[in-house]
Amino acid sequence: MKSIRDTVFVVTDTETTGTSRDADRIIELAAVKVQGGKIIDTFSHLINPRRSVPRFITELTGISTGMVFNQPTAAEVLPKYLAFLGEGVLVAHNLNFDLGFLNSELMRNGLSPPANPTLCTLRLARRLLPGLRSKGLSSLIEFFGLHVKNRHRALGDAEATAEVLIRFLSRFEFEYGMDSVAELLTFQNRKYREPKYEPKHLARIRSEVLGRLPDRPGVYFMLNARGDVLYIGKAKSLAARVRSYFSGIEGHSPHIRKLLDEVRDVRWSETGSELNALLLESRLIKERQPPFNRALKRYRNRPFIRLDATEAYPRVSWTSYLKNDGAEYFGPVGGRGWAEQLVEIINRFFLLRECDDDTFSRSSQCVYESLDRCAAPCHGGDGAASYGDEVQRVRDFLTGRDRSVLARLEEEMKAASARLDFEEAARFRNWVQGLDVLFGKQRGVAASVLEHNAVLVLPGAGENMAQIFIVRFGRLVETLTLARNPSDDEIRGLRGSLLSHFDAGGAYPERYLKQEVEEVRLLAHWMYVYRDEAQQILWSPAVPFDAFFERVLRGLERPFIEAGDEEV
Repeated sequence: MKSIRDTVFVVTDTETTGTSRDADRIIELAAVKVQGGKIIDTFSHLINPRRSVPRFITELTGISTGMVFNQPTAAEVLPKYLAFLGEGVLVAHNLNFDLGFLNSELMRNGLSPPANPTLCTLRLARRLLPGLRSKGLSSLIEFFGLHVKNRHRALGDAEATAEVLIRFLSRFEFEYGMDSVAELLTFQNRKYREPKYEPKHLARIRSEVLGRLPDRPGVYFMLNARGDVLYIGKAKSLAARVRSYFSGIEGHSPHIRKLLDEVRDVRWSETGSELNALLLESRLIKERQPPFNRALKRYRNRPFIRLDATEAYPRVSWTSYLKNDGAEYFGPVGGRGWAEQLVEIINRFFLLRECDDDTFSRSSQCVYESLDRCAAPCHGGDGAASYGDEVQRVRDFLTGRDRSVLARLEEEMKAASARLDFEEAARFRNWVQGLDVLFGKQRGVAASVLEHNAVLVLPGAGENMAQIFIVRFGRLVETLTLARNPSDDEIRGLRGSLLSHFDAGGAYPERYLKQEVEEVRLLAHWMYVYRDEAQQILWSPAVPFDAFFERVLRGLERPFIEAGDEEV
């Protein structure tokens, strides 16, 4: 039996003057060859029907009488089409319509109808997508997320049908384990009103597991028959997320359908918050390496921008790890390339020193001073006196408080474009886009990593509930859920938790390696996502604890704080 992948499918579409194959005529004929899951050739011709094109057809297709007046007749076009068709499988969406018109035109012109095997994508849709309400071509285009040009023209519709066919063939092979053309042609004619057989393991999970899932945040685990973890995911609502896998299965990707074919049980762990679920999911995926997880399976290098505050005149650099060495660390940022660019931006727009210690000690003019990239504190004078202010400007830049560099970069971009240096203009544009994202994330943090100590308040699941996230040294250390109008016991518990974490004498962590860096990154991302909902009450050893605690209690009473109104 010939395999599907080796077979040539010729997807055909016609535009006609009406719906009667006896009274109406073809005005456009197009076909698309598909083989091995790809479109390999196309055919398209307007046809002179030797009559006028009705107005409603022109309104639908855009084909007018004037467009077809000087075109070849069906007698001239049809032999070319038959040569293009060759021995391929003739395919159409609603095959009876297109094939009926083709055969009528062929016979009127003394030609025999083709004896090729035929396949109808409408019939396939009824059998492969029984849960899809409409099986029309427009619905299938929307279902598969296809981008179609020239809809309601023969070639445009033939190309769209070809893309649908490619997806149907893949689904047929995956779901039914059959790959021969003979099996496919038989499959299109089977009774589709019969309910599709549901595997026993899916039916059991539906009846025994899904009803027990809580409508709360957590991490879920999909297991095979041996109890091995196949997939780990997080959810704001465990019930809603896990149930989504077991409804509309025919609409899932092949990867997910393969997972559902192997899964035999679902377990879960509640985490109390979506943020905790996010952190736990990331850690467990890296520990267990489940085969069906594609993302988060390894720790990536996430560099920090390092401002060496231990030096009399601090310099800026980037590093892959964070240490408790007296320097200030900002980030992490997206990768080594972006870290290098960020250091270049700082050195370009701020007057920090870039020279090494030997050059600095000589106090002689260096290349950075001559390029106006350094205030030359090595000479003393104003450069040394104002250096602290320049360092603070860099801090404000790295925490998203100072966005003035964006305006300067945009000016540089426009200037480069005006002198037709489009490569340089593109570089400035990329910097602007990257900084815009960085500012959005860093503004929520508002401090270097080891100095990021705060309480985050977010509305809870209930109308009168709140979630408290305690952040120490840039990492989440505890999550609490309590009423917006807390009881005395809740207030005492909250106070005890804050006192235990916000100890002015608390030891800084010695270093953050990949796991800790990932947690810092995920927290910053989460804060960015919820920047309009979460309140942030920053803690500092300089602030009396009672005053800090009062701000936290006031934060519980408000549903949210406007972006930009973080309490410091």
